Amino acid sequence: MLMQGHMGEPEEVDELRAIAARNAQLIHYMPTALWQVDSRGAGQAFAELRAHGVSDIARHLDEHPELIEHAKDIVLVNDANLAAVELFRGKSTADLIRPVRYLFAGTPGMARRVMTAHFEGRRSYVEEAKILRFDGAVREVIFSVTYPIPGELQDTTFITIEDVTDRRRTEEQLRRLQADYSHAARISTLGELATSIAHEVKQPLSAIITNAEASLRWLDREPANVPKLAQLTTRISESAHRANEIIQRIRSMATKHEPERALINIADVIAEALLFVRHDVETRSISLSTKIAPGLPQVPGDRILLQQIFVNLLVNAIQAIIPLAIERRRISIDVRQINDGWLSIRVEDSGPGIPAEAMS
Repeated sequence: MLMQGHMGEPEEVDELRAIAARNAQLIHYMPTALWQVDSRGAGQAFAELRAHGVSDIARHLDEHPELIEHAKDIVLVNDANLAAVELFRGKSTADLIRPVRYLFAGTPGMARRVMTAHFEGRRSYVEEAKILRFDGAVREVIFSVTYPIPGELQDTTFITIEDVTDRRRTEEQLRRLQADYSHAARISTLGELATSIAHEVKQPLSAIITNAEASLRWLDREPANVPKLAQLTTRISESAHRANEIIQRIRSMATKHEPERALINIADVIAEALLFVRHDVETRSISLSTKIAPGLPQVPGDRILLQQIFVNLLVNAIQAIIPLAIERRRISIDVRQINDGWLSIRVEDSGPGIPAEAMS
């Protein structure tokens, strides 16, 4: 015989009610903002659409955007926890028990995507979005929806919203710090290459001066030698363009910029890096060999940052081998494709390397 609980009900019923009450309390006070949404209306509407032959819900909603607006007004929140009230700056749960329109005010287009996922029978849908709080503030959030599936009660959809505004702000600050650090590192590298840079710039400027002086001398002759003057003027123009290219290359390395990923030719990046160290390589009689396999695929990356990496590696290599005898000063660069679009890039020098006692 079953033991009777209060009001004559079986003890098992009392226990189930107690468990339900505890679960409700846990949900109410859990730190994640949670909404329970009555999904019966959406389920009925979707059933009617399928009955009328609708299979591509995304296309159907594009053709009938009024259905989305209608859904925002007829789909109702039937419960929310304290974290949800706090997130939206409400006074009580009652402020959130209303049509779901307010949940999509910060990202209006998300309602269509949430409806599409529900119609397609997905278990859940997650999107980075924005919400508009009741006090007018916009917050960046992770918006998650968990839908009922056949075999479960079809009356409730759960929505959780995680506020990531502060996290995104911190990430942005970290990105700025990283950009500042990279910029400082590039400036430091350029400082180490000051002699090479001065030599690079001096060459075209000296050529410009030499050819300009020669042009003046040819102009003093009677009659003027127009072909010779044209040749000298062409040389001046070419040297000026070369000087400009050198300055632009230095500016690109020195200018502070946000990382920009794009498809790049790694051989071009290495060639640009070599221009920065060419003078040091030549004046210190360093043997430099470069083996770049033909037909390499382009790779995604930031051109300036990759260029900085190669310049740093080359500067380190040069510094490591300066103490060696001239005939032992060697640097090699080897670039090849290894598999599925991956590139192997090796920069090797003949320096002493890391001492064995420091390896650990």
